[in-house]
Amino acid sequence: MLVFVTSRGHSFPVHTLVNNRLGEDTPPCRVVSYDDLFTTNQTVNGVHIFTGIDQLYDWEVVLAADLCRALKAQGVACLNDPARVMSRFELLRNLHEEGINPFNAYRADARPKPSRFPVFIRREFDHRGPMTDLIHDQAELDRVLAAIRADGRTLRGLLVIEYAAEPVAPGIWRKVGTARIGGAYHILGHVVQDHWAAKHGKLGLATDPMYQEERAIVAANQPPEVVKRAFELSGIEWGRADHATVDGREVIYEINTNPWIYRVRNMGSDVRHETMAMARERFARLLWQTDAGDGSPVVFEPSDRLVGYRNMNSDAISPIRP
Repeated sequence: MLVFVTSRGHSFPVHTLVNNRLGEDTPPCRVVSYDDLFTTNQTVNGVHIFTGIDQLYDWEVVLAADLCRALKAQGVACLNDPARVMSRFELLRNLHEEGINPFNAYRADARPKPSRFPVFIRREFDHRGPMTDLIHDQAELDRVLAAIRADGRTLRGLLVIEYAAEPVAPGIWRKVGTARIGGAYHILGHVVQDHWAAKHGKLGLATDPMYQEERAIVAANQPPEVVKRAFELSGIEWGRADHATVDGREVIYEINTNPWIYRVRNMGSDVRHETMAMARERFARLLWQTDAGDGSPVVFEPSDRLVGYRNMNSDAISPIRP
């Protein structure tokens, strides 16, 4: 059994697995919120996957780390130890310092002075992409940051990130998604879009050679070594890295610990439909390799911090029962 631990209201990325709609045979999957596990001492025997850690408050990360250790003490397998998983900012700074990424990131509230331009601004704690267009010099950046404050918004939680992207064809950008599932890596496929911040993709842009190239890359399933290194640095054992080739080197934009698991959908190409079917089959196989536990009840010993939180929320009842 796989148990996905999510923030309340953020379980939708794994609904495909929980509702058994991947289109492949997968292990039993359940979902439970952090709040519910913070207020109980019982769960079920299954691999607990801590997701969306970047969306937790600092004190929630501490409780989640305590929970992870309490579960492991009872022999429950856990992925994504919250005490080890890096935030977006921490990861980007480390990837730059390691020489993996040529671009750097800065906190918007720390009077950032980027070493290169253009840059853009984004929130650290969500996955909605850039807040701004490209900003081309320091004076413009200072004006944009001042305007954000003048609009009554805080700079806290905002990042200034140096631009690093390269079109694969005029007006077309592409990124690759590579997942880590426990100890295995899995290339999911490409996202092709008519914007440098390729996110959701756009049908009709990819050419047949692009689809053929994607199929070969997914079939080979050989992620670049720097992508594997990024996962190791980040402490993330379940997640999806978004990366692309820029100036002949692979750069990593982020690693999402709660990636959206998509159902079967229109691919716009027979070749791509076959590629995604191949990827889903491998994904399901890796889920079975990660699967552990029979769903039987497990009682664990909460930390003093978890007990204190539970006492403040004594009317809460956990819905995750065997």
